[in-house]
Amino acid sequence: MSKSRARKTRGNTLVEVVISIFIVAGAALVFSALIPPAVKTEKMVGNYQQATSLVQHKIDQLRAVGWGRLNYSELKDAGIVDASPTASPFEFDQVDELDTIYANPVGTIAVTDYSATVRKVTVTLTWSGSHAQQGNGSLTVEAFIARG
Repeated sequence: MSKSRARKTRGNTLVEVVISIFIVAGAALVFSALIPPAVKTEKMVGNYQQATSLVQHKIDQLRAVGWGRLNYSELKDAGIVDASPTASPFEFDQVDELDTIYANPVGTIAVTDYSATVRKVTVTLTWSGSHAQQGNGSLTVEAFIARG
């Protein structure tokens, strides 16, 4: 093998270097394009996790109050619902300070008689906001509370 042929195989050509730079730049571009949707999805998942926790806590509070006390005055005295409205569906926006967690939140509790010994409570949490910041969401959970 001659000396000139040995030199040709030792390094990369300019074309190979340029192609590899384009491949790395393309991969970086694709990766950077995926970051904003991932951040938005992370925020949305966090909102739903928080909402699930809040709604479950509200259901637990209603179960603790019990079947016979699922009325406005008892729920208000227990710190479960806001001062208004005084009829079902009740709200719990202010008592739980939902505006510190969500944009434009509305939390409601509807109490209905399912049978003579069972009441159905429906807890709903809805929020809306800019799509860039946190998006919109709603979570509804129903539970049955029996006379005990």
